[in-house]
Amino acid sequence: MKKAYISILAGAIVITILCPALTFAVADTDYFVGAYYYPWYNNNNFHDGSDPTGSNSLVYHLDPQVTPLLGWYNQNDSAVISQHYKWARYAGIKFLVNSYWGKYSDEDLIIRNRMYNNPDRGDIKLCVFLEPSITPIGNSITAADITEQTNYLCDHHFNQAGYFRIDNKPVIFIYITRAMTDPNLTMCISTIRQTAINKGIGEVYIVGDEVWGNPNISYHTPRVNQMDAVTNYDIYGNIGRPRFATDSDLNIWQAKNNSWKSFVNGLGKAFIPAVTPGFNNRGIGSTLPACSRKLNNENNTFGTLFSGMLDRAKTVADMNMIMVTSWNEWHEDTQIEPTTSVPPTNEDDSGDQLYTQDLYYEGYGMRYLNILRDKTTMWPLCDYDSDGQVGFYDIAFLLDYWLDTCSSDIGCIEADFTTDQKVNFADFGLCAQDWTGQ
Repeated sequence: MKKAYISILAGAIVITILCPALTFAVADTDYFVGAYYYPWYNNNNFHDGSDPTGSNSLVYHLDPQVTPLLGWYNQNDSAVISQHYKWARYAGIKFLVNSYWGKYSDEDLIIRNRMYNNPDRGDIKLCVFLEPSITPIGNSITAADITEQTNYLCDHHFNQAGYFRIDNKPVIFIYITRAMTDPNLTMCISTIRQTAINKGIGEVYIVGDEVWGNPNISYHTPRVNQMDAVTNYDIYGNIGRPRFATDSDLNIWQAKNNSWKSFVNGLGKAFIPAVTPGFNNRGIGSTLPACSRKLNNENNTFGTLFSGMLDRAKTVADMNMIMVTSWNEWHEDTQIEPTTSVPPTNEDDSGDQLYTQDLYYEGYGMRYLNILRDKTTMWPLCDYDSDGQVGFYDIAFLLDYWLDTCSSDIGCIEADFTTDQKVNFADFGLCAQDWTGQ
């Protein structure tokens, strides 16, 4: 194989000389990136029993159709979890915040049985994202219910070696705390904290989904004082722009984030901004207007909204921590999980663009993982062994991957660094440029 390496590397270097503009930057520092992860795709129904499978997602209805690169998968298959971990590690994701619907739920069993002990998890940490079924958004959840659920978390999650901790405290994200009444919020958080102490876990680190608009100092002060940090899961709602968000909209969003950061930092709390690639939940029958994955207009490329958000979020991220909404929430089309490679289209199977709303969508492959890696890690694009530089072994790994798996462009989508929907010497040129330019 050494002769093959030398021959192909020589070709890659020639391409580098011919294409000097092909380059990727690295971030100014390593950011601590987390992603909301949904372990609810199981029993071959791709969540909520959709029939046909996948039909409650936008991408199913595109013409031509886009699918996850793994197909309409089942997370009871450990190989699916393994591939997700490999991709997440490549993109620089440090932790996954897992949608959690209570003890013995399908999500709980997948997290416990498939995720903690998966050999491909590496250093990725896991924590729970408490959903409304076990938190008092309404008045049906009692302190006794929360005590029971927290006891279970202490026994089966917080004691796991792979559980995410800050200051040695187990981290809990709570969805849409902003929808809780003051009494319900206090009851929920105080019950979780006291139960964890009673179980011998000690203090926990609570992140509330509290951010919406600008902070109201008198209203939010007693609420935020009960938390350790706040975040904004629903970026779509916070921006409030149908069809195309603009640079101006993102600047307004950034100003609001600045206000929240200043406010919560003054209380000794942390601000964790969140970013998203876009939004379209028409696949579940919603009538909400979509927000394109492009910024300003159709002239820009897929990923420009995501890229613009990351640039702004990095300026306000306490602990350098940024959340991504989401890894795989396919029903709202906020996922960054890799897809099959499919050309842009604004057509769908409704015959009347009911799903696309005349916006263009495409099978984007690895684009979002490449953007995330580029914007938030100091790793060169082709630094496969993450030693901070691109060397012979990184290039050799890429060549092995190409020779072993690239019988088609879709099979080799992970090597499409130029995101031109195909794999060619230009992609190897990028890596060779990283190597020879050091």
